[in-house]
Amino acid sequence: MSTLEIDHAAPPRKARPAGLIAAGAAGVVVLVAVVLTALASLNGDVTYALGGLETAGLGGVSVWDVFVARPLAYRLLMNVLDFTNSHDMAFTHRLIRAETDLLVAAVGVLLFVGLRRHLDKRAAAGIAFATGLALVVAPPWHFLEPDWMAALAAVVAVGAGLAPRRDWLGGLLGGAGAVLVIAVKLATVPIALLALLAIAVLSRRRAGWATAATAVLAVVWYLTTKHFLPWEWIWLKDQADLVADSPIHHGLRWRDFQELWRGLGDATVLSPVIAVAPAAFAALIRRVPDVRMRWLGVAVAVVAAGLSVASAYGQAEFYMYHYAIVPVLAAAVWGAAFALCPGARLPLAGFTLMFAAVSFVALRFPAGWRRHNFALVENGYLLAAVLAAVVVWFVAARSVPWPAGIVALTVALLPPVLLGAPYAFSTYDYKISAARPSAGVYGEVSERIGRDTPVLYLAFGAINHAMGNPTTCRYPSPQWLQRGTWIESVRDYRSYADNLACLTNDQQARYLVVQTDWFKLDKAPPDVKELLDARFDCSATARLKNTGNLIVCPAR
Repeated sequence: MSTLEIDHAAPPRKARPAGLIAAGAAGVVVLVAVVLTALASLNGDVTYALGGLETAGLGGVSVWDVFVARPLAYRLLMNVLDFTNSHDMAFTHRLIRAETDLLVAAVGVLLFVGLRRHLDKRAAAGIAFATGLALVVAPPWHFLEPDWMAALAAVVAVGAGLAPRRDWLGGLLGGAGAVLVIAVKLATVPIALLALLAIAVLSRRRAGWATAATAVLAVVWYLTTKHFLPWEWIWLKDQADLVADSPIHHGLRWRDFQELWRGLGDATVLSPVIAVAPAAFAALIRRVPDVRMRWLGVAVAVVAAGLSVASAYGQAEFYMYHYAIVPVLAAAVWGAAFALCPGARLPLAGFTLMFAAVSFVALRFPAGWRRHNFALVENGYLLAAVLAAVVVWFVAARSVPWPAGIVALTVALLPPVLLGAPYAFSTYDYKISAARPSAGVYGEVSERIGRDTPVLYLAFGAINHAMGNPTTCRYPSPQWLQRGTWIESVRDYRSYADNLACLTNDQQARYLVVQTDWFKLDKAPPDVKELLDARFDCSATARLKNTGNLIVCPAR
């Protein structure tokens, strides 16, 4: 039985020519937005993982054994998406994006089927479409990150949990989806809880089954991977030890809450649909006649909002992609409000377009200005969001057609995906902008040494992706050796010792590739320097010339 009663909308009227034209125009806007997202390259964190999987795979390292600072579930998903081994970076990026868009569309259909069993058809369509659109037209620094994958898996969990006729089967499938949320990145446990909460809003019985299934399947997943892939958990522990600022190490700190709030402000400027979420929620609460149910709805919303940012807080680095679930949740609430609250459609659409216009302008200001004026801008968004919620609560306007809402939501998702838009408004990577994919000098270096020539990389994995040369080291981007150049305690990690073994075990490499602004050779421990010097000639006369920020040394 549902915990939330939904009024059924009036039967749809027969479509008129004007309505068909408006629907077609809205479809064109959506299509243009999807095409625009494909122009920018995949972000550096994603190409880091792709580069490691690609180059180690070419060297004979299994996806089960390679280290790219990402869990096995994420590696498997990325390995499926990246199957061409093409040296054309633009083609690879656009193919992966197209495949992912199709996957999101399928997940959106699953969500619609699940919601349709418990909600009115229009409400189910509004939520599913808005959610899918937010996943496809996602900020470049969100798209295909593990946190974004977790958001996608959460949608799978909700759809699969609600779709089957039998509660126990829905619970089992929903629980499997929730475990997938955790498996792509352990820090995204709060997102799994958010998915279970969403199921509970519509069916307490299914939520109970799903919660039980999640607990059982999580234990099975842990024991299985612990037994067959023990290095997964060694890596996880060592990764957690690297993040010294995590609350795991120091507990609750006021500074972390301040950084969390600032990061959320940045995420709101990037994805202005977040700023309209309070107004959409106000519209949904206003239509509930029972005062007690209203307060229950407020409590659920507060918990959901907390869970949506809990992962970012737990990781304590406050990168924009740690907030990847927030615009997806905001879009889902927006879609529900637009479908269920006709009187709120006009102000919702109007405020959505207003926030989008401000974001288009704000993101084009110089990086220095954004850095120094973030408080003014983000506080302005907060005040405007409160005002929008008040207006929606007290003002009932004439309804507007669905195409208007589709256009407004699509426009609100566009500001961060346009070429030249920054990855963040004022926080980490605020100077990096979305750009077209290009291998640049790295592709040229690969051509000079031979595309199939094996190398040993001391570089960030995105360099691997751009070059594409094979490596037999299962640490294709040697994170542990790199961290060991300035964090002495890392040299005691088991992961470091395993990574160090590549310097003696990898006898096939014909070149050493060092990214000078990532791996500082002069700061490496003496044993690392000795092993490298014994294998490669990095003298000024032997190095390749005109290699940008790379040092490319031939084997002795």
